[in-house]
Amino acid sequence: MGYGIKSHLRGHRLYSYLRGRDDYAAALDANKPLLRYIGWLGHNNVGDEALYAAFKSPLFPNCLVTPFYDLSALSLLSSFKPHKLVVLGGGTLINDVSYLEPLERSQRRGSRTFVFGTGVGDLDYWAKHPGASERGHSARWLAALAKADYVGVRGPRSLKWLHDNGIEKAEILGDPALCLTRPRPAATTDDRVLGVNLGSHDPPEGGIDRPYEALKTLVRHALDEGQQVRFISLHDIDAEIGAKMVAEVNHPRFACAPFDGDVNRALDQIGACHLAVGQRLHFTVLACALGVPNLSLSYQPKCLDFLESIARADLAVATDQVTPQLLVERFEWLRQQAVPLAAHIDAACDELRAFQRRRATEVVARLTA
Repeated sequence: MGYGIKSHLRGHRLYSYLRGRDDYAAALDANKPLLRYIGWLGHNNVGDEALYAAFKSPLFPNCLVTPFYDLSALSLLSSFKPHKLVVLGGGTLINDVSYLEPLERSQRRGSRTFVFGTGVGDLDYWAKHPGASERGHSARWLAALAKADYVGVRGPRSLKWLHDNGIEKAEILGDPALCLTRPRPAATTDDRVLGVNLGSHDPPEGGIDRPYEALKTLVRHALDEGQQVRFISLHDIDAEIGAKMVAEVNHPRFACAPFDGDVNRALDQIGACHLAVGQRLHFTVLACALGVPNLSLSYQPKCLDFLESIARADLAVATDQVTPQLLVERFEWLRQQAVPLAAHIDAACDELRAFQRRRATEVVARLTA
């Protein structure tokens, strides 16, 4: 079946929960452009769902944002809109062929396309891991990016790869999920909560055992210091790891927070922490968005791509170098530096948030003029 028909049929089921009542009203509003979003959705992965939520609001509140492969009454209604745009959304999508194909198809059909906060997959990292045949296709990617009307990427590493390969128009936007901010509850000395996370769809540098044992030691250290510790999951994979760790540590002040894939719940859980240490890239991103001082168990280059975008590469602890002692030492540094770190993270994220909102408005205005 050509023209992505299989993907569209699958999208009818996968994306049903993303269609809200307001979307149908927006589909009938000719003044709201259609923004078809290319990204990894429908898999109960909070990081990718958070990115999509950021695109819907606050980044593009005056557009109807729908998944690229949506097939529904909503997609039918919106097909009559005078302005239809296609965006390569958040996530590490560049150099992954599964996201290249819808971008190329859109360009062949004459759609206006742009890239907003996307990361570039590191090909040296993927070369170490067999079975990554969908990674690469750089020449095709560069051709498609050259045709895009605007290219904004997550961080300095993504930007360098694009500039080195001739995409000079690219600029750094930061991670779009930074726009999902909200007031945090005031913490007291009697309510100190450390949030931790472990899990990944991609193979971590150094394997899975090193970060697991290091984090388990840190959890015990924090408990000995009188803190509450909550394991916060952003996917079912994480929840399984958390349940195992909670059982092994077996302490009344260490528990797994409930997981159901809901972005707002995850934001509430992370925002209730006074410090955080985690592996998932968007655990780090959302902690920064909420002003929570944190350490990143950086398991592949995309983690540093984000941290360097806020000038905080010092928050990375590489999973192929981490030891229990090192992680405890870095955590104690985090505790001591929490106040100035929070101020720096807030300032850096505020700057990126303002820039993202401004660029979002400018790009849509230019492409629909």
